[in-house]
Amino acid sequence: MSQARALTNFAGNAIATVLVATWTHQLDREQLSAALSGESPFDESRMIDDHADVRQPDPVQAPAAQASADRDVAERVR
Repeated sequence: MSQARALTNFAGNAIATVLVATWTHQLDREQLSAALSGESPFDESRMIDDHADVRQPDPVQAPAAQASADRDVAERVR
């Protein structure tokens, strides 16, 4: 039963991703076709987030920074 739910969830997420990409005109049909045909298999090492901060957080300062971010969010919610 759990495997059926996981498969259903995966299929729904995949379909939703393609639909949203189509609606927002962000779907690269050539890349989609290549991936689905097996010409361009998934390679995790090529995944790069252009907007990610490449610096690793300082483990000593990270809790303080997270606490500060939590306070900022709490203030915005009020």
